[in-house]
Amino acid sequence: MNGKKRTRAGSGLPVPLPFVLVFVLAVLLPSIALSLLALRAADREAVYVERSLEAALLAEVNLAAQKISALLESLAGDLKRQAERISGPEALEGWGTSPSPAAFPFFVTGGRLFVPDGYHPRLDAFLQSFGPFLEDREEMQVYDSIAGVYRKEMGEAPPALSYAPLSQPAAEEASPREDTGEGLHAELPAGTAGRVARPLKAPPVTAAAPLPAPAKKAAAPQGGIERQMAQSMAAADPAFREELFRKAEEEGFSLLQRNVAPQAGAAPSPEREERSGTVARGKSFAALRSESEGGFLPRLSERGLELIFWTDVPGGAAGFSIDMDDLRDRIAGAAPEALTDIRVLTVLDDRGNPLVSPPLPSGADWRRPFVAREISPLLPRWEAGAWLTNPGLAASRARFATIAVWLLTGILFVVILAGAGVIMRMLSAEMRLAANKTTFVANVSHELKTPLTSIRLFAEMLLSGRQQSEERRKEYLRTMVSETERLSRLVDNVLAFSRKGADIRPLPMERLDLAALAEDTLAQLEPHLAKNGFVSGFSAEGPLPVLGNSEALRQVLMNLLSNSEKYSPAVREVTVCCGREGETAAVRVADRGSGVPPGLGEKIFQEFFRGDDSLAAPRSGAGLGLAIARDIARRHGGDVKYDPREGGGSVFSLVLPLAFPEGKERRG
Repeated sequence: MNGKKRTRAGSGLPVPLPFVLVFVLAVLLPSIALSLLALRAADREAVYVERSLEAALLAEVNLAAQKISALLESLAGDLKRQAERISGPEALEGWGTSPSPAAFPFFVTGGRLFVPDGYHPRLDAFLQSFGPFLEDREEMQVYDSIAGVYRKEMGEAPPALSYAPLSQPAAEEASPREDTGEGLHAELPAGTAGRVARPLKAPPVTAAAPLPAPAKKAAAPQGGIERQMAQSMAAADPAFREELFRKAEEEGFSLLQRNVAPQAGAAPSPEREERSGTVARGKSFAALRSESEGGFLPRLSERGLELIFWTDVPGGAAGFSIDMDDLRDRIAGAAPEALTDIRVLTVLDDRGNPLVSPPLPSGADWRRPFVAREISPLLPRWEAGAWLTNPGLAASRARFATIAVWLLTGILFVVILAGAGVIMRMLSAEMRLAANKTTFVANVSHELKTPLTSIRLFAEMLLSGRQQSEERRKEYLRTMVSETERLSRLVDNVLAFSRKGADIRPLPMERLDLAALAEDTLAQLEPHLAKNGFVSGFSAEGPLPVLGNSEALRQVLMNLLSNSEKYSPAVREVTVCCGREGETAAVRVADRGSGVPPGLGEKIFQEFFRGDDSLAAPRSGAGLGLAIARDIARRHGGDVKYDPREGGGSVFSLVLPLAFPEGKERRG
């Protein structure tokens, strides 16, 4: 609650000389030096602009890739929960609609693959592509980032694969198999649900040689941190990157080529830039299950990218074949807006075709984006890329930037001088605000401690049972109730202040009589005022219909009455008068207190403003009451005003618009 008697005008604190020196050394002189450097570099603005444009578009491309990765992670979690419901082949019986983007479920146990009964258009392709692998009769290639595979180059062998992101097969041709003439599926014995895929004959696959054990080196950060470090090193050091690719080829890994050749920052060797950062190696399903709990498994074939999801369940493994059309739609929906004034952004699939095809500028090629990045080993050879809508944008921006550099340099010194004054004033204001907040915390702590001490004292006296007088007990209880109300008002003010500026939701409004609310509030405080020797009075010209929140307006009136009580040390008189002023309702709280010095009639409504901030001040308070009262009133379309009272004292008025029944009500 704000005090009314003020002993200082709230002048700004002087800025110390060290701040001035720091400003000169840290801002002024570096700005001059940077200006000179900018003038010297004006002829190289084309390079700077292209790099800035590349960084901005690459950030958007990275965001698109991150969104798609997050989508895949979310889908993996949903599919895992659904797959865990498949406890065995019998669970496939009568299987309903699979969760999107799944096409149909499957179950693997004892080297046998089970699928639901009934025809599905994608079933034959699924069995041809994944059947031999899931039945452990063939190996498939497993994808990983080359930086992830060779994290041991950072000083540590790669840890076991985690759930979902690393268990993915690489591009390979469809496995040949024989047709025995008995059809693709054979019915299971009675009592067994679903269908079991027949054994498919396939040529033997030579197991890939294991990675050599790495030499023992210093410990490196674990998890994704070392992967990011290796990726950063590979991107920044071409020699290190080439060494990784060389080792991958020597150890039997399959290397992929990217579908695109980004134009920005192109290296002298386009072939090197088109090389993918993903490698693949043959692995059996049993080996994969020993290293991972499940995840997406992609496979590239003549049909394009095929994808399944699997997870370990009791008794085997369960999962879903993924509907790629559905997944493509989801990925296209997760990507940012495809077309803006500056760029075209889209996702290219493994064949280099865009999922969304906004118009490209004349002469542009989908395989020559301005910037691009691979999305994830989960989607091999898929890229997120950005193309400039105006290929000459970098050059035009460079010319504009050159002119801007000269103009900005010319006005830089004027801006710095003007900014110096503003910064000094801001520093002064921040120092004053910090001092006010420190004082506010001390005052609030003091305000909270005082009623708590009284409540504890009287509660301990009652608990001890030494006071036998019933009248004295009631007096103790009345005091405790009064102190509790005082504590509650302080807490309400602190909470209201903490929500100020952040709680932008409109207050729930209702039609109410402001005069009746004022009378009820005064009656609530009357016992406390009478105990402290105050004479109170109330008058009203009639009902004052307004639209408002009763609890919020009651808090305003409580703050005004408490303020009058606090600053009326001599003549203890409080009067509440209600009336109309044109189309507004006004509640005036008048007292015969110490008043407000001239010139401070508006400053008393500022947060933390108090005449005496010391803990030993004769009048306690946190400096929030009037600020909160005015804020609540203005949220109602009204205001709280101060006027000096003739003969001494103060008059604080709560003014709100009247609510008329003829359709002139203010809507809250």
